[in-house]
Amino acid sequence: MNKKKLVYFAFAFILAVSALFGFHPARSEAGTSAKIGYVSITSGVLNVRSGPGTNYKIIGTLKNNVSVSVYSQSKSGWSEIGFKGKRGYVASKYLRMYSYLMDKTKVYTYKANGVTFKSSYIGKYNGWDEWQETSPGSTYLVYENNKGLYIGWRESEYYMEIAYPIKVGKTWDDGLEGSGVTYKITGTGGILTTAAGRFRGVVTVKSSVGYIMYYAPNTGIIKQTYNGKTISELIKVTAK
Repeated sequence: MNKKKLVYFAFAFILAVSALFGFHPARSEAGTSAKIGYVSITSGVLNVRSGPGTNYKIIGTLKNNVSVSVYSQSKSGWSEIGFKGKRGYVASKYLRMYSYLMDKTKVYTYKANGVTFKSSYIGKYNGWDEWQETSPGSTYLVYENNKGLYIGWRESEYYMEIAYPIKVGKTWDDGLEGSGVTYKITGTGGILTTAAGRFRGVVTVKSSVGYIMYYAPNTGIIKQTYNGKTISELIKVTAK
């Protein structure tokens, strides 16, 4: 197993064998007239138009993963969004109504078998979000698009943490030649409490080698178990 991948999943480099890849509290939309959507494209920019159709004028563009207020979505495939203080329209197929990226304005503290460390956002690298761990000081990259949530390392490989669209029963593999390890979404919309608080909308991902990961919206991974034993957990989320 790649040492960098091992550090990430154990959060304290304690896992010995796994092909698993894995990584602010969930926000509530109660009482609001709009939902939060995220631009989900694989390249370029998303056109914002003055009306719900390609025949309408382009009034601006949005980059991948930018969050927008979504006021309505039509059966014709267009979403009405807030754009520069006004209303605009984008193709609904390029909006994802959830995100499992970590909040770049927060500092995350994890604990694994008594070892605690922090993780903080430090900037962009080739379009990916780069995060720094306080111990042993290594960095890793995370990225999200309409196909899934990914983790990687500079000048190295990357892996899919969650395959999108999120649906119970969805399966995928890690892409490692000969590993044979697969992953499956076994639960969505769950509630899970860690030392960092109570999280809603939790997605559960199970690997074929005994690991189970729990992800919260706008937070990322909050807990990880191996053969029923907790090996890592999010214990605190603080502002930078």
